[in-house]
Amino acid sequence: MTFYVQKSLAHGPIRFGVSPRQTPEEIDDDPALSTGRSGEFLRRSTGFYFADARAINAPTLPESPTIARTPFLTSLRGEGRRSLAYLASMAVGAIFVLLGFAVLIRKGRAGWIEVILGAIMIGVPIYLTAQKRRQIRMREEKERAEREERERRHREMLAAYVSALQRLREDPSEENLDAATREREALELPYEIWSPLAKRTVLQIGFEALARLTPAHANQVSELMSRASEAVGLSAADEVETKLDLYRVLVWHLLADDRLGDAQAEQLKMFRKGFDIWDRDAPVETQAVEEFHMLRGVKTANLSRKQCGIRLQFREYCLHSTRGMLPHSAASLFVTNRRVLIDTKKPIDIPLAQIDDVEVNIDENLLTIRAARPAKPVVIKVEQPIYTAAVIDLATAIDERPKGFA
Repeated sequence: MTFYVQKSLAHGPIRFGVSPRQTPEEIDDDPALSTGRSGEFLRRSTGFYFADARAINAPTLPESPTIARTPFLTSLRGEGRRSLAYLASMAVGAIFVLLGFAVLIRKGRAGWIEVILGAIMIGVPIYLTAQKRRQIRMREEKERAEREERERRHREMLAAYVSALQRLREDPSEENLDAATREREALELPYEIWSPLAKRTVLQIGFEALARLTPAHANQVSELMSRASEAVGLSAADEVETKLDLYRVLVWHLLADDRLGDAQAEQLKMFRKGFDIWDRDAPVETQAVEEFHMLRGVKTANLSRKQCGIRLQFREYCLHSTRGMLPHSAASLFVTNRRVLIDTKKPIDIPLAQIDDVEVNIDENLLTIRAARPAKPVVIKVEQPIYTAAVIDLATAIDERPKGFA
């Protein structure tokens, strides 16, 4: 059985299958990375790999709020003390109407007083809200021409900026850098509207430059990305994050390709030096590399036995244990040669023979086990999800039948 790892990267989520890892001697000594000029995955070994690349789409302007798009009930509910007074008036009015009808049934026309009074208490807030909406609508009609002109101007600015970034992605020359700077300085839109496109542009420039210059000249790639970040208007924090996004893609592509050997690690080392990236800057990737390194050469036949604080069955031995967290309680997860046991208030015992699929969500540190029983997948957060999933995967292949057993 192959277990799967999924991870969200800057240009789209990936999912890849993890089979028993190669030994360091089995990894090729080709220093080339597994990432292409456009940030795509370049497969150099066998395995399952799936990706959903996000297109570099142009940002869209948010729609201007108008009273026509606001439901009447939302306006009636409103905010503050006035809305509470309206709701209280309508609630009391409804009670009066019900009392009035009750009086009508029992005593006759005397109940019309309560009905009329209740209807007034209900109708006044509705009337006042309708009048207020009418006034707002009239004011918006007067401001519509100005608003439409402003939105037209913003669309033109945004279109010019998008075109400048497209030219910059195709050719990060000084001329195009200056053009992007001019268009960015002309923008009057909030940063959060156009910054995602700017980040993707800088990331794409980084991919192309790295493929052209190689990690040996990573400092030049970093300088180019910094100049592009300044031109497109990225904040200092987003510039750093975009550079880290580039590093994350390189690492995960190598891990997915099972090619993070000495030659490739040296390339990553040069890249990190040029970009001034440390382990603390990418803790998720640092942990993932360590967990995959622990799996080098580990196969079903050489799984080591551990001491576990659980009651074992006849001829059962423990392979792995870790602390975990279920949605509503803490837990401990144990892997033996026969089962996966999640020790919590209501223990979950899953025989290895019934496990159909194991998947790791790196973004959430979640381990998902799908089995015949329980019918609902078991989702648990653990400290080393990749290593734990690998041990479960290898344990399912243990065959302890006597030799010669048919």
